[in-house]
Amino acid sequence: MPKQTNRRGPAPKQASRARRPAPAAAPQTATGNTGSLDTLKQNMKQIDKGSMFEALKRVKDMRPDSWKDPNTVRELTENIAKDIGIRVDSKRLDAFMNAFNDATKNADAKGPKVSVEDIAKKYGPNIDDKTIKEIKKFVK
Repeated sequence: MPKQTNRRGPAPKQASRARRPAPAAAPQTATGNTGSLDTLKQNMKQIDKGSMFEALKRVKDMRPDSWKDPNTVRELTENIAKDIGIRVDSKRLDAFMNAFNDATKNADAKGPKVSVEDIAKKYGPNIDDKTIKEIKKFVK
């Protein structure tokens, strides 16, 4: 009697987990563009959650001294955007880095000495008040 083996056939193909870039355009409503926070929320819905959590872990695990080097921050930002599938225009990345440098330039142990409103109005002219209010919840 031939010996039976419990061989399985090839594994079924799973859906591709390729990261698709989030759309660059902001969603529109009947009254025009939505707020920047709403745009961010829409884009976040299209991001692979596993990749997002990995990116947040990298941010959390970064040593405090590393945050003092703008090149390291820029590289981290570019890598996270690439990993989660968001296309970031170089002008937007430059604006982010300018805002980061402005915020950290005169910072002390307690944090930056510049307000969220000042940075948002200077580097993000399209940021609405609702978004600024949300940012302030996370920035002390």
